[in-house]
Amino acid sequence: MVNFLIAGRGVVLLEEDRDLTLNEASEILGISRALVVQRMEVGDLPFRYVGLNRHCLLRDVLSLRDKIGVQQRAMDEMAKILEELIDKHELF
Repeated sequence: MVNFLIAGRGVVLLEEDRDLTLNEASEILGISRALVVQRMEVGDLPFRYVGLNRHCLLRDVLSLRDKIGVQQRAMDEMAKILEELIDKHELF
């Protein structure tokens, strides 16, 4: 957090059990609302209804963001290895 402040960037502190709307979850995850709903429907992101609207907890959104990050880093590493194999063995 100190690094962000030194760099002149803003920092926001929120409670982990804060209720988030689909829009807020979408912004934090960097994915569309439709993909947030899909993640909810497959059980990746716990939610509850508030009236007719889906809400989720900040801690669950952050947990999913971390999981997506781990998956993305693994896919990036696999792509790098594949490119190296293609170059080394002159494939394609």
